[in-house]
Amino acid sequence: MQPSHDVRFWRDADLPDLEVKRVVRSSHSYPRHTHDTYVVGAMEEGASYCLGATRSSAVVAAGQLCLINPGQVHTGEPLRDVLPTFRMFYVEQAWVRRLASELTGRDAHEPEFDAIVRADREMLDAFMLCSHAIMRGAERLAKESAMVRAFSLLLTRGAALRAEPALRRSPASRHAGHMAVLRVREHLSAHLGGNVSLEDLAGATGLSRYHLLRVFRSATGMTPHAYHLQLRVEKAKHLLRSGWTPAEAAADTGFADQSHFTNTFRRFVGATPGQYLNG
Repeated sequence: MQPSHDVRFWRDADLPDLEVKRVVRSSHSYPRHTHDTYVVGAMEEGASYCLGATRSSAVVAAGQLCLINPGQVHTGEPLRDVLPTFRMFYVEQAWVRRLASELTGRDAHEPEFDAIVRADREMLDAFMLCSHAIMRGAERLAKESAMVRAFSLLLTRGAALRAEPALRRSPASRHAGHMAVLRVREHLSAHLGGNVSLEDLAGATGLSRYHLLRVFRSATGMTPHAYHLQLRVEKAKHLLRSGWTPAEAAADTGFADQSHFTNTFRRFVGATPGQYLNG
């Protein structure tokens, strides 16, 4: 009898180091195997039995994460009561090492997860947000930010990494953070119609991606992506008042399609572009 399940993969050109897989109600049993990548599994429903190389076993239940290091032998076998639905994240080792170095301020070499199973609601939500951003085709800055946040939480909580003291709130770091926020705002204001990346912002400030996200949110209460969206909506309002059509305003402010523009505009303004024009 063939295993009954639905499986889909997402490979995003904006996130070349990550592959996401979603499996719905799977009865498939995976044999002993390894991966060249780091692997994170987010269990949505049901549970799965995981056997490690040392014959230590664990059950990954709904609401928990499964963490597999590169080269770590493991299996996956669903429990019988409820067929599992889960998401898998496969991320290249070099990307993880770079992020770990940004988090610690030193060469992190080979970060290693310290447990196969982890129950952490905030971490799980971060990975779910990351997958949703990819699956719905969100903008590049939103996807990159979600990926950095999810894996930053994972490394700081699941791999016992500690931030370098130099990244803490000394007077010098506060000044650097203030200047970084100003530069990010300037960069975002100057690229209202462009596909801004997290690398662009990090390059403009000299901060790591993780530190940049943390400093900007602390100073503004918003992510760089949310701030950029707000700026683009404000420009669109000006264009609409100047006689531009919604389609023209959407194109000029870099929205992929009219639906995306309308939904984003309504989120920030509380009305559609048409209602704004006619109000």
